[in-house]
Amino acid sequence: MRVLAEPTVLLTAWEEAAAVPAAARAAVLVHRAGLAPDLDAALDLSIGRCAALALAAHTAAFGRDVDVVFPCTSCGARLEAELHLPDPAETDPEALVGAVHPDRVDDLTVHPLTIRDLLAAATGVDGRALLFSRCVRRADGTSAVPADLSPAQREAVDAAADRLAGFAALALRMTCPSCGDDVRVALDPDALLWDQVDAAAPALLDEVATLARAFGWDEATVLALSPARRGAYLERAAR
Repeated sequence: MRVLAEPTVLLTAWEEAAAVPAAARAAVLVHRAGLAPDLDAALDLSIGRCAALALAAHTAAFGRDVDVVFPCTSCGARLEAELHLPDPAETDPEALVGAVHPDRVDDLTVHPLTIRDLLAAATGVDGRALLFSRCVRRADGTSAVPADLSPAQREAVDAAADRLAGFAALALRMTCPSCGDDVRVALDPDALLWDQVDAAAPALLDEVATLARAFGWDEATVLALSPARRGAYLERAAR
């Protein structure tokens, strides 16, 4: 694994991830963290495995503690929480190394969604229908159509899809201190990792710009400095 917080890795990952659709950003970051051999392989990951690898990359680079802010779905109050992200290696080791087997609903087979499926849905008119057609197949291999299924079948397919989503379906539950209602908020490990990278990279670029102005160094020279030495030079540049 390459640690995304390492300066040159961080800037390369940030630059490449910022240039792709949001659905593909985690795949880029997982690849740049050395957890997928190439970008094509990362795009072929199931959303659950990509989320598990994103959690692993987050832990290695930024730790497992994150602060999240979200509105209460009942009263709109601003809620804040400190989270300790799960470690896939401890809670579900197969999420990091094994394939997820399709699920069965009557004569239907429900396959785990991939990052490529999300990208396809993002460009389609009816993304939900497209995702359904890509992951739900009949016994003869043809795509299933939601309208042809009974309400019970659709509910069972949704339940299977949630199970197959694995770490991509994390959720935070808490009680709103303002209205007392229970609040459930989806947590996206892919987005959490990107948020960390998207905050750290510009801050690093600011440090490069400051030291370049103060000492005339180029980017490679600044990035080669250890964090401690870079911080010491930043203090001197501010005098």
